Amino acid sequence: MSKVFQYNLIITSLVALIISSQTSIAQQSNPTDRSYNPILNRTLLNSEYFQPSHIQKIPGHYSRADWQSLIDSVWGPGLPTSQKLEIFDTAWDTINAKYGAFQNLDLNIDSLRNLYRPEIESGVSRGRFAGIMSHFSLAMKECHTVILDVPVCWGTPITPGVPLFVIGPWYNNERFGASLTPLPDSSLLVYRALPNHRLSLVAGDIILGYDGIPWKELYKELLTAQLPISLNWVWGSNDKSITHCILSSAGLNWHLFDTIDILKYETGDTIHLPTNLLNNQSGTIWGNEQLDVPGIEWPNIFQDDYVSWGIVEEIQIGYIYVTAWTYDAIYQISQQFYNAIDSLMHHNETTGMIIDFRLNYGGGGTSNQGFSLLFDSTFNTLSFDVRCGDPNNHFSMCPHPFLNQYVFRISGNPNNYYDKPIAVLTGPGTVSAGDVESIRLKFHPKVEFFGKSSSGAYCSSSYPDLGHPDWFFYLSTGNAYLISNHQYLAHTELEMYEEVWLTQEGVANGNDDVVNAAIEWINNTSSIEKNNNEMISDYHLSNNFPNPFNPTTKIKYQISELSFVSLKVFDVLGNEITTLINEEKPAGSFEVELDAAQLPSGIYFYRLQAGSFVETKKMVLMK
Repeated sequence: MSKVFQYNLIITSLVALIISSQTSIAQQSNPTDRSYNPILNRTLLNSEYFQPSHIQKIPGHYSRADWQSLIDSVWGPGLPTSQKLEIFDTAWDTINAKYGAFQNLDLNIDSLRNLYRPEIESGVSRGRFAGIMSHFSLAMKECHTVILDVPVCWGTPITPGVPLFVIGPWYNNERFGASLTPLPDSSLLVYRALPNHRLSLVAGDIILGYDGIPWKELYKELLTAQLPISLNWVWGSNDKSITHCILSSAGLNWHLFDTIDILKYETGDTIHLPTNLLNNQSGTIWGNEQLDVPGIEWPNIFQDDYVSWGIVEEIQIGYIYVTAWTYDAIYQISQQFYNAIDSLMHHNETTGMIIDFRLNYGGGGTSNQGFSLLFDSTFNTLSFDVRCGDPNNHFSMCPHPFLNQYVFRISGNPNNYYDKPIAVLTGPGTVSAGDVESIRLKFHPKVEFFGKSSSGAYCSSSYPDLGHPDWFFYLSTGNAYLISNHQYLAHTELEMYEEVWLTQEGVANGNDDVVNAAIEWINNTSSIEKNNNEMISDYHLSNNFPNPFNPTTKIKYQISELSFVSLKVFDVLGNEITTLINEEKPAGSFEVELDAAQLPSGIYFYRLQAGSFVETKKMVLMK
């Protein structure tokens, strides 16, 4: 065993201990057990259950004052004010010194301290304090940063009128019996419902809101009232993913309202039903924002199976689901991913591949094994920094002691790689290591992204102690960055080749619009590449020379007839850097020089389009 391999093995092992992405659904023995908490990664203790005195939802739409009064009464006074201040100060001081994702975040945490501390000092109830702390952590906009009172937020039974704001659609939605995803107008599409649903919901129905008020307005009322947050699963890590998460959580909050407003797909009628019909709704139904793909089984996560693959029925396109990146020594996810890639590359005839990360819980593993089959060369993709601990400088970062570029290096093989189109599907439910592994695929020249951006949770984390057993504290301490430009990634969005999502018509007919868009692109790309190969003597884009280069390189191309020619350069995120040619050219051979003196070192792509001919190649700038 080489020293380099031993080093990489040690580093990979430490990833599981240090990155602490999101607790994978893989880590529980029974994900349908209501006593199990996926974020705590354990069942609740008897001491962590809180049984309030009988609460009954009084008819009528509650105002902010109504909610605040109820919050104060349900959980009583709680800890003495001095202890509440100690918990708040410890949390604020820790975030001030160690929170590692201030980059790309427009927030002054001094303002949060000035807002909340005087109120706590004047005396607040347990429920109000739980609301303050949960909304304080939500304001950090990073799903690895969570501060919750366990008995209040997780140990209190959620019954009609209990003032808990439930967030997290990417888990079991059994209390509602259906899974929702936002439409462009922020209404909620039912994309899956349990049989014999108590509201007779079916795929294609739309949830408009409650009590005659759209959910897109109601959730803002709940945020303003600052109900304590009960996390069913994580929230997002940028504005779009957080909004998507909260919108999709509409069904989990029926206990706060009297009636639910539903637009039926079959009739086009809007109906209003009492929410108490849902009192005994039960049954496992997962929020994954994916529809069934013919020929591909979804991973059986209930049996610790998080990767599945196959060939889409009637077409030669390979398909892989990966729902977590939990550490390989326990769950063998990275090995399964490698097996999937190997099977589709070497044991099946494919015209392209779809890798579906739309539900990915993250974890401590990486996909290096599988990526090594896909890539034709070695890429240093990203690394991590952590806060240096200076409370007076939120942007002072130091190299992460373990999560360095070697952990995330992709070692490809120029003699054995996948040179066909690869569609990667992501969405706001692509979290943490799901974010990281997605952006690393951006380095492959044949990859394009479909769906919506991933969560933006490019952070490592830790579990600070707040000094009280009832309190849970999860903290983002590190931030990933691209090696090419040291651009920090927390809170950022992935650029999509095509932003597409589930539609009412598609869902009602069992068609996944995201998958269909990816298949169409693969089919079109494969057809163009086949045609290009047939006319290679007429149309041709050469490899740039020299490559790697610093700072200039030459690009040659050939066209067979008068054509409008576009030759553009892109960075690894797909951002257009410069246009070298954008004009009509006669038939012939041409050469153009790129001067990259003002660009940072890194991987770049250049794309030639002339008529129907399109080809992309990569180049490496090394300064």
